[in-house]
Amino acid sequence: MTQDDKKNYSATIQMVVSAAREIKDNDIVYVGVGLPMQAALLAKNNHAPNCVIVIENGIVRSNLFPIPAATDTLGSQSFADQLSGLFHVMNLGQAGHLKTGFLGAGQVDRFGNLNDTCVGDYRNPIHRWPGSGGGNDIMSWCTRTIVILEQDKRRFLEKVDFITCPGYLDGRPGRREEIGLRPNTGPTAVITNLGIYGFEDREMVLKSVHTDIGVTLEKVKEETSWDLKIASDLKDTEPPNDEELRIFREKIEWVVAARARMRGRIQPSGR
Repeated sequence: MTQDDKKNYSATIQMVVSAAREIKDNDIVYVGVGLPMQAALLAKNNHAPNCVIVIENGIVRSNLFPIPAATDTLGSQSFADQLSGLFHVMNLGQAGHLKTGFLGAGQVDRFGNLNDTCVGDYRNPIHRWPGSGGGNDIMSWCTRTIVILEQDKRRFLEKVDFITCPGYLDGRPGRREEIGLRPNTGPTAVITNLGIYGFEDREMVLKSVHTDIGVTLEKVKEETSWDLKIASDLKDTEPPNDEELRIFREKIEWVVAARARMRGRIQPSGR
């Protein structure tokens, strides 16, 4: 990587690249639009060409396709392996066929529970989000789930205001199984603009910090509302390499920017 590249990639790109690296070749990956879709297509264009991408509305893709603007587009449908439906995809999840799920979130807590429903009291909220969509099903049934979100104290909570998607609930062993979920499922990573987290004994643990873009451990702690566990082998996050940056900029970034301009909402390039 050149010095110019190191100066010109953003926290968003680091998030997408780090999330893409979680996808293995031959994975079956359940994704929605936005950063999860960007990560999935970056992986498929790079190190995981044989992964299968499953979109919430029933589109199943083993071949490449252009990054879609929504869950159901002509580009994502054309030459798809299957055009089924939401019910079929959810059945695949419940049967254990979906290996990896990707989710965004409004809030996450120390045990990986997600809130996409409301801030404050459910009946008199300070803020209300659109709700689960397929998020609850992804977190409930996929073998492992990766969560991507921007980190600040309002979103990284010791306990979320409402559990939209069940992580490890109260952190006690066997709690997911008690409510009827398959064993050995749940969140395995949380990726933010500040660092990468894993889970140990069902609790979130900081594994790496995005030091290459100026993030410090102190900043991570400052934007976390509980006494965060730190891995004994805490690392610096591996920056994007030349090929990852090339694919992102050629296959993803310019498409997202072009759509934003067409909508009249010009966004920064993210570099």
